[in-house]
Amino acid sequence: MTDLSDFFSHAWQTIGRAIAEAGFRAGLREVPEVISKSVKRRCQAELKRLGILLRRLIFLMALHVDLGPVKPRPGSNYFEISEGENETKYTFSLVPAAAGETPDFLRGPQIVPDRGPVLAAPLIDRWQAMLETLRDSERRAKCLSRTLQRQQARGEPKPFITPVPKTHAMPAALGIVSGGLTVQLIEALKGWPDTS
Repeated sequence: MTDLSDFFSHAWQTIGRAIAEAGFRAGLREVPEVISKSVKRRCQAELKRLGILLRRLIFLMALHVDLGPVKPRPGSNYFEISEGENETKYTFSLVPAAAGETPDFLRGPQIVPDRGPVLAAPLIDRWQAMLETLRDSERRAKCLSRTLQRQQARGEPKPFITPVPKTHAMPAALGIVSGGLTVQLIEALKGWPDTS
């Protein structure tokens, strides 16, 4: 990652700042129990768009990671029983399981949508997961690099990169990063053997 280090740092800072600002605008830092539907809808759309850019950044980082050879690991036999391990792993119950609550999809459609605020916990969890992904981006890029290395060795077709839609609606800094990521990914994938 020597030749693109400036681009990586700029893209990482821009995307990280945009994710943090999206959470702050929605008031997720205060960890509210409920938020309005419009705030949730707006924040979810923003996080979805930023998630695409974050995945592309990690994918580009993975394409530029130099990996050493894989160290062989000792194999294990699943069917061999080791000492101290019980011989039965699965029990078949003859009594049927107790019926639970009816799933939502069997209750029929709701005609009138629920009004009022909605729970903020799922949105907060998604926002925090994206922040953690930013923090561990180097490790995730290494894991993805190994996967890409195996895919290339198997002769799988190279990934097809399309431009991110509606970049005109993004702030200028994110639009530039989005276009740069698309161009850099297409350039980095030129070394992948074409199997189409």
